[in-house]
Amino acid sequence: MKNLYNITAFFAIIIAIFACKAYASEKDSLYQLIQSGRSDSLTMMARLHLADYLSEQNLDSAFVLVQAAEEYLQNNQNFNLKITLLLSKSNVLQIIGKYPEALELMFEAKKLLENIPELEADSLQRVNYLRVIGIIGVIFFNTEKYEEAIAYFEKGLNFLGKLSSHTGNRDKLDYEFLRFNLNYGSVLLKLREYDKAEIYYTKALQYLAADDRNPYAILLNNLSIIAREKGDLHKAFELNHQAIDVWKNSNNSRGLAQGYNNLGHCFMMDRNYEQALQSYQTALDLSNQYNVLPSAVIALEQLSALYDSIGNYKQAYLASVRFKQVSDSLLDLEKIQLVTRLEMQEKFDKRLTQNRLLQQEKESEQRRRELIYTITILFTAMALSILILLFYLQRSKSKTHRLQAEKTTLLNKSLALEKTNLQEELEFRNKELATNVMYMIRKNELITRIFEKLIQSKLLFKKENQKIIEEIIHDLQSSTDDDVWTEFEVRFQQVHNDFYTKLNERFPNLSANEKKLCAFLRLNMSTKEISAITYQSPNSIVVARSRLRKKLGIDTDESLVSFLETL
Repeated sequence: MKNLYNITAFFAIIIAIFACKAYASEKDSLYQLIQSGRSDSLTMMARLHLADYLSEQNLDSAFVLVQAAEEYLQNNQNFNLKITLLLSKSNVLQIIGKYPEALELMFEAKKLLENIPELEADSLQRVNYLRVIGIIGVIFFNTEKYEEAIAYFEKGLNFLGKLSSHTGNRDKLDYEFLRFNLNYGSVLLKLREYDKAEIYYTKALQYLAADDRNPYAILLNNLSIIAREKGDLHKAFELNHQAIDVWKNSNNSRGLAQGYNNLGHCFMMDRNYEQALQSYQTALDLSNQYNVLPSAVIALEQLSALYDSIGNYKQAYLASVRFKQVSDSLLDLEKIQLVTRLEMQEKFDKRLTQNRLLQQEKESEQRRRELIYTITILFTAMALSILILLFYLQRSKSKTHRLQAEKTTLLNKSLALEKTNLQEELEFRNKELATNVMYMIRKNELITRIFEKLIQSKLLFKKENQKIIEEIIHDLQSSTDDDVWTEFEVRFQQVHNDFYTKLNERFPNLSANEKKLCAFLRLNMSTKEISAITYQSPNSIVVARSRLRKKLGIDTDESLVSFLETL
């Protein structure tokens, strides 16, 4: 019995999932628009809507219509048509059971729609977005990924909640609220979460339009199933009778068959076997009359069990035989439908393969042309780049030569100017040194005359003062020697800064006095001038020169001054 309730609940879910399917326009109007001969986005949109209409009746024709729109989109960018194409193609793929491929297309559509700025304010695209979200949820439900399905149904309801402030086109919003609440409740019913399912079915009721009789009856019947599963038979009977009344008023025999089967389940749970027998019999009569095999199978299975429980074995046997026959018929029908579906899937795959090969050929040709264009452009760009590079290299080379020539000219001028400046500075310092030497000579001569006079006048002083006079003469002469030589050496180094270095390198054995003599001779000073500075007699200077000549290794014919000037 429990298995039977699961079958019935699942049947109710399937109806709830697909009961709200609608089409954009009438079939005849779509045909007229397509046959007008136009080839624009409006005509392609009509093809896609017609494909939705034909998808469960003639899948091959539906695919041809989808393919035509797809080929049109290759050369014409149209956002609305792109979204509609993804929806239609996904619908075809779902029908033949290719759920992963259908889901991939819906994710592509979702990404495109979510990139629209202020999607909530776009009345057309927000409806497309809700449709895409709902289809993703249904695909997850059909592949038994119930948590993912619930997540997307919640996502749709949250998005609808944000649109509550929009007053325009309330009918479409109410329809979407109805659809998402129905689908959400059906998933929860499948998961046997009856309390939650009841909440969403109850919410769906408030969005029903006045003429939505069949969805209303489905909701009532599903709520009856929930009440029955929760053990509230009073409520289950009440809702079931309401659903049956709605189906009667709308002449929906298929719904009535399902409703009476559900009523029989309620009586079975209430242990009212006589009423249950009548309900199942009514469901069987309606099923036989209108060829509703799934309801007939349920009714016959329950009748067989009921007759057997009350001891009417003949009727139980007849019901069992009939159940087997109808079950086999239903199985044969399912096999036929499966074969048909497989045939359609084979055709669909074949068309997809052909279309893919054709597309690959087009893409290959396009890539070949693009490659040729790219290579041509690349070579042209390279040639131009080489020419431009050569031009700039030549220009740069000429500029470099010109700058180098200018630099050389400036350098030569700078060197000449620097040489002139150095010569002028050297000449100035030589003059300054010569002047300083002459000043020192005169100063020394003056000092010499002074202490000569002091020597001559020493005897004229008192005897106790003569010793003081001698000390003054001695200190004056000694101090004068050191000061004169120190000042001379400083000024000489400023003019001839490397003379002493070269002299020490070549003749390291020279004494300090001999080095001084070399410096005086380097300035071409006479013996008398040297004598005045050094306080030596001219003869002593001549002897020192002769001794210096020998140490320097200079011949008697060679000028000592000229030799020192070469250092």
